[in-house]
Amino acid sequence: MTGTSEPEDAGEGSDGGTTRSPRALERVGEGLATARYDGRWHALALGVAVAAGLVLAWLHWFGLVVAGALVGLVSPTLGRAVAGAIGVGLLVLLAFAVSLGGAIGQALAMTPVSSLVVAAGVGLPVFGSLVRGVV
Repeated sequence: MTGTSEPEDAGEGSDGGTTRSPRALERVGEGLATARYDGRWHALALGVAVAAGLVLAWLHWFGLVVAGALVGLVSPTLGRAVAGAIGVGLLVLLAFAVSLGGAIGQALAMTPVSSLVVAAGVGLPVFGSLVRGVV
């Protein structure tokens, strides 16, 4: 608190909505830097990103893109973001294969469809991880 009556994190924009102050954005940037470069925080952030991504991917296919974006945001470089997204995609495919149980052989026999599932399972998280190139 600075002792003034103005809020620190939000202010009135010209359109009447709230806008974030530069200090709030700096805090987010500092948090991302900590999650990217501090070993313990990176492992924790990566675990949370993977877990959240798995849950979201289980609910909807767009969760694969979000999973890749979350992994990309906590990755120190774009290359590691893409590698992490491939790992998340393979983990999602493994979870999907386990959920099929005994029907895995029949699912793999549907060649064009199963190829699409593998391509989407790996490609969509990689697409989401490209957010690291922007942020």
